[in-house]
Amino acid sequence: MLLGLDTSSYQLAAGLGEWRPQHSPLMRLEYFFRKAAELCLQGVSISDLRLLERADYGYLSSLRRAAEQDGLFLQLTYTGFRSDHLQDTVRVAGALGCKSLSFRPLFERPLSEQSMRIRLQEVADLLAQALPVAERYSVGIALAGGGVLTSEEIFNLCEATEGELLTLCLDPASALCVLEDPVDWAQELAPNASCVQISDYQLVSDPAGARLFSCALGDGIVNITGMLEVLRRASPEAYLLLATPGESISLPMLDNVFLERLHHLRPAQLARMVQLLRERGLESPPSAPQGPALPEDEILAAEEERFQQSLEWLRSHLAEEESAGE
Repeated sequence: MLLGLDTSSYQLAAGLGEWRPQHSPLMRLEYFFRKAAELCLQGVSISDLRLLERADYGYLSSLRRAAEQDGLFLQLTYTGFRSDHLQDTVRVAGALGCKSLSFRPLFERPLSEQSMRIRLQEVADLLAQALPVAERYSVGIALAGGGVLTSEEIFNLCEATEGELLTLCLDPASALCVLEDPVDWAQELAPNASCVQISDYQLVSDPAGARLFSCALGDGIVNITGMLEVLRRASPEAYLLLATPGESISLPMLDNVFLERLHHLRPAQLARMVQLLRERGLESPPSAPQGPALPEDEILAAEEERFQQSLEWLRSHLAEEESAGE
């Protein structure tokens, strides 16, 4: 499995979060390339299009050459719900030399099942319109859950959409946001996966249910080892993209409206998440690394430490799995 750096891991250093460094230069894509090469990683996943300074072919070609010189694969992510934007991003991915583009649909799940079926058809239409462009540029499209699609919906979309270039991008947050277990999610979808965003989350109780807080790998509730075992069996060629974004995601599982939007939610799913919150949930949120009282160098150092700790943890577990398989 090839291992890549997801740029969301350094969103503060890149100036893409609410907090921005005032005394340190912002991380540009060229620095991400150098960092990945220095860490002996094989690729970079560009999770935010704002990291691209321009969209002209000359600039994109220069980034492609820089990545190739360091022996890196590139992947791009489009988060949105517009057909023209998705197709434009496919073209950008082609100019960058990306083998695949991760597509994360961005919309709010509707209350009625009929409205959701319409939304799913719209996702299918977006894919159908983008795949001919992807074929022209030799770029695969990896559909992600984006925190709004269930594993069943993703599977059905993949089955209903023609095209060898359509694959899946898995990530634990997308499973948790629809109250599914990430390992079960992987077992259902891994055979069609071309990439996996590896991340971990701590679970904290709040009045609406819970919140997910990104953390270093091994410090949270995600059974990453179980996910990796499934992936090694079902999709050993999938890219692993290490992401430690420091984000916070609402999980209002005690809100009736939220539950109604998950139209085929099984009682066991909700019960398992409530049990997980009771057994492993934190009483209070972890301290934010960008608190107003912290100096800038400490904020950036905390972001760096979270990624480095996660990389060490992941490499250790991958080595153990490889030894066990020999």
